[in-house]
Amino acid sequence: MSDKNNSAQQDFFTKLPESRQHIIALAILFLIPFFLFTAATIGGKEFQRHDITQWRAGAESAYEYEEQVGEQTLWLPNMFIGMPAYVVSVKTQVPHLDRLAGLFKNIYPAFQYWILFSGMYLLLILMGLKPLSALFGSILYGLTSYFPIIIAAGHTSKFVALAFAPWVISGYWYLTRRDNKIAGLLLFSAALALEFRAGHPQITYYFFYLLGLLWVFDTWKAYQQNEIKKWAFTTGILAIGAIIGFLGNAERLLPLQEYSEFSTRGGSAIENTEGLDSGYAFAWSQGIKETFTVLIPNLFGGASPEYWGQKSFTSGPHYFGILSLPFILIALLRQRSKIMYVFFAAGTLGILFSWGGNFRLLNEFAFDYIPFFDKFRAPETWLAFTAFCYAAVAAFGADWFLDFVKQKSADIKKLYMPFGVAAAIFVFLFVQVNSLEYAKPGEVQNIANQIAQQNQVSPENPQVKQRAVQYVNSTLVPEREDKAKSDLLRSVIFFVVAGGILFVVFRGKLSSEIGMLIIVFLATIDMINVDKRYVPEETFVAGNVDPVKTILSQKRPLDTFIQENISDNTSYPYRVLPLLDNAFNNAIPAYFYPSIGGYSGAKLSITQDVIDQGGPLFKGQFGLNTNLLSLLNVKYLTYRRGLNIPGYIVAFESPQGVVYENTAVLPKAFFVDSVITVQEPVMAYEYLNPGKIDFAKTAVVETSESISIKKDSLSSVNVVEYSAPEIKLEVNRSEPGFLVLSEVYYPAGWIAELNGEEVPIYKTNYLLRGLAVPEGNHTITLRFEPSIYSLGLTLSWISLGIQLLLAGFVGFTFFRNRFTGGTN
Repeated sequence: MSDKNNSAQQDFFTKLPESRQHIIALAILFLIPFFLFTAATIGGKEFQRHDITQWRAGAESAYEYEEQVGEQTLWLPNMFIGMPAYVVSVKTQVPHLDRLAGLFKNIYPAFQYWILFSGMYLLLILMGLKPLSALFGSILYGLTSYFPIIIAAGHTSKFVALAFAPWVISGYWYLTRRDNKIAGLLLFSAALALEFRAGHPQITYYFFYLLGLLWVFDTWKAYQQNEIKKWAFTTGILAIGAIIGFLGNAERLLPLQEYSEFSTRGGSAIENTEGLDSGYAFAWSQGIKETFTVLIPNLFGGASPEYWGQKSFTSGPHYFGILSLPFILIALLRQRSKIMYVFFAAGTLGILFSWGGNFRLLNEFAFDYIPFFDKFRAPETWLAFTAFCYAAVAAFGADWFLDFVKQKSADIKKLYMPFGVAAAIFVFLFVQVNSLEYAKPGEVQNIANQIAQQNQVSPENPQVKQRAVQYVNSTLVPEREDKAKSDLLRSVIFFVVAGGILFVVFRGKLSSEIGMLIIVFLATIDMINVDKRYVPEETFVAGNVDPVKTILSQKRPLDTFIQENISDNTSYPYRVLPLLDNAFNNAIPAYFYPSIGGYSGAKLSITQDVIDQGGPLFKGQFGLNTNLLSLLNVKYLTYRRGLNIPGYIVAFESPQGVVYENTAVLPKAFFVDSVITVQEPVMAYEYLNPGKIDFAKTAVVETSESISIKKDSLSSVNVVEYSAPEIKLEVNRSEPGFLVLSEVYYPAGWIAELNGEEVPIYKTNYLLRGLAVPEGNHTITLRFEPSIYSLGLTLSWISLGIQLLLAGFVGFTFFRNRFTGGTN
């Protein structure tokens, strides 16, 4: 028998029409971003987003070309010796349905939050959950601490992809479970097109795992119900929707897919890999014990520099909200919906994948055998996917509880197990908090090194080590332990208060809807307070601060000097090695002049092989391969005072740094006296090391052909035109020769013509281009015209046309049924 009072009357929320319940729930969700980001939404400020600033700096040469020529370029010459522009920034030519409708005025990040919340709410409603349950699940997903962390960091594409993901799953759900297949096809294909438009394949890839598991579940269900033919028809429509959604972004996705083969995501010829190196890919693996930060955010210190986990640094944990715990357990132990278990299984798989290098048995298998798994890095990102899946599970739990308390025969004993397991988890967390070592791996040695450097003694000195150990144990460890215990206590308080509310609801002293609204309020307060820890005040700047203004504010006199002299007496700009500015992880210098560095997570693999810290660029007597720098057309090098390298003279001095000029820099294009042909890339790579060859006289060409040339002391090369997508040369030879062009080799789109006839471009000196030139006077033109981009553009227009036809049909059917009294 139940000890609950069943006489409690329905409250105002239940009495409302369902449409008004939805309006109230959505209004709550729409208000939340204003409280989370008050400085941005109502305070007149905006985020100073590092990645956006870096993106804008890297894209500057594309903007300059468009201003000068009136059309966009598909090639960027100002970073990493050159790379396709669509890796960084290419304006979309084909609009999407939202843009055609004039919707979605951007109020960042509030508007993206509205997309996320409404999509998650729609999904949970389509799954048959009550408005309050859907509201609760939406808040758990939307307020996970990872979102403000990536927003503050400027990972806009990642956040947008995570915001559209619920819409993709909603499209799948509607298409597979409603009779109106055309409307479902429209929702699924349009949502998928918007998801792909976000431009973060890693996030999109994660959610395809959930789609796959849902499809497998539905296939098995169809088999059990003897409805395979019907399900096969639905699967066919799903496939069509997926194709339409993909093709909606074909103008960008197809070129990027082609590019991935040549990028670091496609592996390295030197390392003999076909994807990312596993060590690189598993960087930022989630520690197994660190996973408990989803419940106790400060268990490992929170964000750097207080963070003490095994990752090199972090901007914060993935906190799922402590109130998700009891409802997840209720769902698993009492609700037991089969489809709910699919979400739980997907989310748990995300946790296992997030462990990366800490769970190699699974992740190395996945890295080697699951398609595309080896294209992505930072395994901890999987936890954003887990947050989505577990939020849905918690919503199932909330829905079960709302039904449970209204049953006349409801027995409180059914809650004993979920809350007992939750209590056991808290006991386990208490044990963990009191047993952790609270010392970062290698931390004692790092502090010992600092002490030794300050006192000019050996770090192996016993007294130095003793001081380091004492500092860690007496200062850092107590602070970290107190922080973890404080957060554990905080979580216990929220859990106990929520448990008390549920008990009062069960006893009939409070209506279930009011109780659930209080739980929603508590969850919101809990998660917003944690979220705000990782949105420091310094991330906000005055409103309307354009990234260009931010970049220009960093301009120094030395940048002005280089700008004014980078094209001295040439029709092309030389390049710069900005060692003063973290050259290979900073795009700001590339805004002002061409750099062999930059900022990109998907560089060409041949470029990465050369500029890697252990690569040939950093070999030689002075820690730099000056011969290779000359080959790469590097005229200037920025560094501190005191650099003494033969052939480099001080060209400009300032308090911020010094510009050194390379007096032996090679021109953009030149003829060599001899050619060495090799069959394998690794053989060409070896010649890049110092002392192997003189690049001014000899070229190493990767080909099985025989290239015959003769010396010609009277030959000449003149660069007539030089722009991002086109280079024109005038050459003169009295003998056959070989021309080396200091531009990165990229076979997927660059074509060369000799007097109007196409000629082959040879991979030269491992990462550059070369041309065999016959005797005589010739005009050579190189143009970047990737055919895959033109094909993608055509397919994107076709996809848009199909979506418009679907939208027109759905709209026509809706209004026809409305006016004729039919059903939609």
